[in-house]
Amino acid sequence: MKYVRVIKQEDLPVGKSIIVSAKDEEIALFNYKGKYHAIANKCLHKGSPLGEGRIEEGVVICPNHEWRYDLRTGDCMQNPYMKTKIYPVKVHKGAIYIGLEVEGGNKPLGKTPSSLPSSLKFSVPVIQKPRNPDEEL
Repeated sequence: MKYVRVIKQEDLPVGKSIIVSAKDEEIALFNYKGKYHAIANKCLHKGSPLGEGRIEEGVVICPNHEWRYDLRTGDCMQNPYMKTKIYPVKVHKGAIYIGLEVEGGNKPLGKTPSSLPSSLKFSVPVIQKPRNPDEEL
């Protein structure tokens, strides 16, 4: 695990967030009640930026479709089988550092991401746009 300096503590006040790029990933960094949390910036639902979301009771809420993720664990409230990446955060000499995966190293996750069981089968109906005959020629 390699820790990368991101920002000074004084530049991220309580209740605020920033979006940082590291390697090929975007990471949302939050200051929630004086503690720092880093989570993948991409909502698992439709890819909206979680760094632009709001926080309620330790849960970041996606700004577009209100999917919810626990800041500490990455667990998705809408689907217990889904989990987004979280990153370890350290503070040292007034600076905030995020832990990133080093080639061949461990992934920076709280736990291994969950996936759907292979025995689970389901079908998703196709939702079509409502048809307006006045617009058709």
